[in-house]
Amino acid sequence: MSVEQVRVFRHANVLLVSHVRNVIESAGVAATLRDMTLAGGAGELPPDQCEAEVWVAAAAEAQAAKLVREALDGPATALPEWCCQGCGERLEGVFDRCWQCGRDRPDRS
Repeated sequence: MSVEQVRVFRHANVLLVSHVRNVIESAGVAATLRDMTLAGGAGELPPDQCEAEVWVAAAAEAQAAKLVREALDGPATALPEWCCQGCGERLEGVFDRCWQCGRDRPDRS
């Protein structure tokens, strides 16, 4: 029995396509790469038909699409800035440790 598959990402940059596939698979969703070597056919074939693609099972399409958006755009919600309790340095929310003194972010320890 074959599982229906859907394309969740397509791009001319095969490294980006591979990255997206890795992000999806690291979340536990099986993903398949297709058309990874068609770029050489551009000109003989329509350009949009030469792009590498990532495919997943249709049942996982919504989850995979969300993972693709996050991989390309970052998380939907940005973490708030925080102030190091050790040295008072203000840090962006993406940092879990103070770059100035090395102290861990208090709510992430």
